[in-house]
Amino acid sequence: MTDQHSENKLLRRDFLRGASAAAIGSGGLASAGNEALAAGSPRAAESFTGLAPDTPYPKLAIITDFSREKLAFATSVGYEGVVVFVNGNFDPDKASDSQIDEFLNISRETGARIISIECMWGINHIDPDPAARAKANDRFIRCLEFAHRLGCKFCGTFSGGIPGADMDRQVKELAAVVNEKYVPVLDKLDISMGWENFPTAENFATVPAAWEHVFELVPSPRLGLEFDPSHLVRQFIDPCDAAWRVRDRIRAVHLKDTEITQPVIQQVGIHGHGWWRYRIPGQGLIDWPKFFTVLLQAKFQGGAAIEHEDGFWDSPHTSGQPDFPQTRKDGFILAHRFVTQFIPGRLS
Repeated sequence: MTDQHSENKLLRRDFLRGASAAAIGSGGLASAGNEALAAGSPRAAESFTGLAPDTPYPKLAIITDFSREKLAFATSVGYEGVVVFVNGNFDPDKASDSQIDEFLNISRETGARIISIECMWGINHIDPDPAARAKANDRFIRCLEFAHRLGCKFCGTFSGGIPGADMDRQVKELAAVVNEKYVPVLDKLDISMGWENFPTAENFATVPAAWEHVFELVPSPRLGLEFDPSHLVRQFIDPCDAAWRVRDRIRAVHLKDTEITQPVIQQVGIHGHGWWRYRIPGQGLIDWPKFFTVLLQAKFQGGAAIEHEDGFWDSPHTSGQPDFPQTRKDGFILAHRFVTQFIPGRLS
């Protein structure tokens, strides 16, 4: 343990030295496109009237479904806002104008920004069936418009997938959809989009080799990643190195850790079960000082949201309740205490 601890300190020190030198040599690491996106528009800033003032740092949030109680809890703990799942009545195809006004009123009254929305399940941007693909593309455009009306600057999604197709074909199909259908809408609404790197059938671009290829074919900085380091740990990919390579394309962040139980994996192997689980930040394997160094030196100012999937700090079968059970609240509270030490000027 002592030898590995010393090695980790050495790696972190070398990383910080190299990152600082790169920042000085380039005059800062944020690209022009990234700076433009971070600046936002006057109209968007006005929609946050009554909420916490904007800052040039990551916006600490929780991922949740929408309810007054959950938004109020977020700000009572010290979170700046929420990232909200599209489901139930919180949906562009179900919410009326008066309901959207009510969402915004609740946001102002509780002090919790609606930082972004999550539009993942049921939207396959590159569905092999042309009719289904067109329906999914139209649905996502309505999600972008919904996010814009809520004052968001980002909309999260998956990359889509074509069963049985090789990566090259899927990359080209996604790039074509984004360039032709989404970029004009993103530019018009002054909003960005990105996919989470969660490995699942409708999300092919979950490793560096895939997402770097997509970015080569989509030059617009409106497209990026909703970067979740936890998914890389269980694939034995260094999340800090992966984040550094695409630092100017990170548009949103999920804050979640991963624990690997070595005695179990030695018995069942990587294709077995029970050798890894998601944890709240600080209770797994991720080097969080190093990860936040990447975000801060890249001048990342988007939403950094706790994605609470830690069964140790939760109560089962309570997701549909208007408020969180206390056990789940404890997880969010502990996560906030841990993460805020890495964000300058954040709420204490």
